[in-house]
Amino acid sequence: MRELYFYHELEDMYEDMLNDCYDTIDICGMNYNAGRALRLIDEIAFRCGVSDWCSEEFEEIRYSNLTEEELEHHGISESPVMYWRSEGG
Repeated sequence: MRELYFYHELEDMYEDMLNDCYDTIDICGMNYNAGRALRLIDEIAFRCGVSDWCSEEFEEIRYSNLTEEELEHHGISESPVMYWRSEGG
């Protein structure tokens, strides 16, 4: 069974993946998770990384048949672009 993901969920998954792959970052004596630091410090680089990662791991689909309850459950007000994990992913 394929799982569908909203883009914001993929951003969180990418951040978690970066946190798992890289050590914490030291900024002025404070430690931060690498994924969180990149997401907050350089949003453009973070989004480029998410996009590259998604193109390898997921397939984009336009999904406009969600019910109002499903949209509300995910905290969104309109039908989003969704992604599913590719067969090889």
